[in-house]
Order: sequence, then structure tokens, then C-alpha cells
Amino acid sequence: MITGRTLVFDGMITGDSVLEAIRIARASDVPLETLRITSPGGDIPSGIEFGYFVKELGLNVEVSKLCFSACANYVIPAGNKVTIKKDALVGWHGGARQSDALWKQSVPQRYHADLITFLTRMRIKENAFFEHVKVDPNITVYGQTSLKRCQLTKTSDGWYYSIADLNKMGVNNIEVQGELASETEYQGQKIRSCLMPSA
Repeated sequence: MITGRTLVFDGMITGDSVLEAIRIARASDVPLETLRITSPGGDIPSGIEFGYFVKELGLNVEVSKLCFSACANYVIPAGNKVTIKKDALVGWHGGARQSDALWKQSVPQRYHADLITFLTRMRIKENAFFEHVKVDPNITVYGQTSLKRCQLTKTSDGWYYSIADLNKMGVNNIEVQGELASETEYQGQKIRSCLMPSA
């Protein structure tokens, strides 16, 4: 829905939800300035398209509760200015660039060939997106590849970065208004995120 000059999005990032958000935004009588988002994530292609839309409109992004997975991957890097409220949970936990071995764990073996075909397309699409928004594409996987990854010592679904590290990766104009949560609940599901040690 739209409140004033803010598009409010709460839910999974899917083809249908992103198309609906874009439709509502395009039908608005007033120019939008902000996307206020709460999302546990969603699928890669829809996340990328939502990111392109945020970038196209030059929207500021506001996270008051949760921005995880595809939300962190593609919406935060696309924001004009990003504000993360106190006690919000933000987390990355992989993307198209993650290893084939990790991806194969999530689907039965009989689908592995189709998975690799899909991943090849998504990696091209993801690379083009990060080039467009001028952000390091490895933002989605450092928490899996770094020797200092926080998930070695903490039970966690994902990770988040310091502002300094986000700046190094090209995510600028970001403000964190207080301590971030390491755990939150969304629609009955617990989600945990740990702080990556600084590079």
C-alpha cells in the first residue's frame, strides 16, 4: 500500500508481490520517495527486478523490522538512502554466486542439471544488477567464503555487515539507528543473523 510518499511492502519477494508493488507505485498520483520494507526474502529473479525498480525511482529504503535474504541482496544495495531502525534484523545468506555444492544441497539430485542451467542465467542477471548499482556482487556470499565468517562460532541463518564494510562494498548513504537484532520472529518463523567480523 501507499502512505503519503511511501510504498509499504510487507511479505515475501515473489513475482506476484513485486508486480503488485510496482503496479501500485506506478498508479500513484504522488511521486514516491521511500520504500518501507519488511521481508524474510524471496526468489532471486523477483528480488533483482525489485532492486532495479527501487534504483529506477531513486527510492530511499527504510527497514524497521526485517530485511533478509533477497531483500538484503537486492533492495538494500539499490536504495538511494537506507535507514535501518533500532532492533531491526538484516541478513544476507547467499545468492546466485554461492557454490554449486551449496545449491545442490537444496534440491534432489535428479534436478541438478536443471538447477545449473537456472543458476547460469541467474548469475548473469545478478552480475548485471550489481554492475548497474555499483556494488560488490560478493556481498551475497562473503559470509560463506570468508575465513572469519561469524557462522563458524554462532548458530545463525545469515549474517550482516558493519557500516564500514558496507561502504567498502559500495553500499553508501546507509544509517543504522541503534543496535540491530540478532534474532527476530516473522509469521511464526525465527530468523537469526550474526555480525561479520570486519575485513
